[in-house]
Amino acid sequence: MCETIEFLSVDEAARRLGVEARKIKQFVRDHLVLCVKDTSGKQAIPADMLVLGEYGWELLYNLPGTLTLLADGGFSPQESLEWLYRVDDELGQTPMSALREGRHHRVNAIASALAL
Repeated sequence: MCETIEFLSVDEAARRLGVEARKIKQFVRDHLVLCVKDTSGKQAIPADMLVLGEYGWELLYNLPGTLTLLADGGFSPQESLEWLYRVDDELGQTPMSALREGRHHRVNAIASALAL
């Protein structure tokens, strides 16, 4: 992976979003965010998956479709994380960077092709 990933603990992600930690676990089950073990071995959320919106912190709006495609394609959470943060030649950047720029249609087309 080319980018250094900043992680938030489940509790920190919950605080930013103004929800209880158990809600984060529901978000993970619903493929709204990804939760993996960070470098210390604790469950964590990549900080890029939360964005500062007009009314405070919120989930990256176009991420769920991509996470669902990857999960349906058999990707584990760790494999999804690695794919999201690896530079894709077709995109010319990481899929996560492209998602944060709003290029979710192209990212999802590539993710769909991976499932085949």
